[in-house]
Amino acid sequence: MHNYLHNYFLSLNLNFILYISYMNYTIQTSYDGFGAQYQKIIQTYIYCKLHNYNFLYKPFASIEHNYDNDDKYIEKAENVINLKNNIPNIDNNNIIEIPYHKIRDFLDNNVDLWCDSSHMAFIKECYWSNKSKHYFNNDKFNVAIHIRRENLHDKCMAGERVTTPNSYYLNIMNIISKKHYDKNLLFHIYSQGNIDNFKEFLNNENIKLYLNYDVFETFNALVAADALVTSPSSFSYVAALISDGDIYFKKFWHNPRKNWNIS
Repeated sequence: MHNYLHNYFLSLNLNFILYISYMNYTIQTSYDGFGAQYQKIIQTYIYCKLHNYNFLYKPFASIEHNYDNDDKYIEKAENVINLKNNIPNIDNNNIIEIPYHKIRDFLDNNVDLWCDSSHMAFIKECYWSNKSKHYFNNDKFNVAIHIRRENLHDKCMAGERVTTPNSYYLNIMNIISKKHYDKNLLFHIYSQGNIDNFKEFLNNENIKLYLNYDVFETFNALVAADALVTSPSSFSYVAALISDGDIYFKKFWHNPRKNWNIS
């Protein structure tokens, strides 16, 4: 009887595994900003791959921060991540959306595991396959700095993520300058708002300020930079995950990689 029950439950487990393997999984439908959605796509894809689930890509439906109502905004976003033509798309048959909160803890507690996987290598390969790594096209050591500031889409809702003072970033810039004292540094600061709020960065030939700059050009610059200073934001967090540069990570609710500089 013991052997019979053992074999019976074993067969149930195998049947369940086979059932799971035949199902198709995709990202939970989302309508937030580009960075947050790209992060969820990457993480859901890799979670599925690590657990032998069949992942199907779901193209963007809507993305926040399209301030100019650009009718090609979604098309541009798809072109940046370059996954739509490299992963089978959803076909609306037996699709299971994986709630992000169910995979978030596993992912945040195993950042280096999935970032070092062949699946993340594939994500990065897709990203770079339609663009040049020499984004800045100069002979400088290019440092990209993302300063998260309040915007029209999350006004009064972003909390402490937008209150990091400019002095914090100036301090990180000083640290980078000392670390790379032998290089010809050029700092590229990407943010939003009024220029009067960035006076500390003006009138310096080693600093370029990009205010209210194109979202996708900004993202490509963050990824391609020799060093990247992040904000507490998925936008620069996911850029850091894709980047091969030296990362200076501002703590927030997602965990960093072990080789990042934490501040």
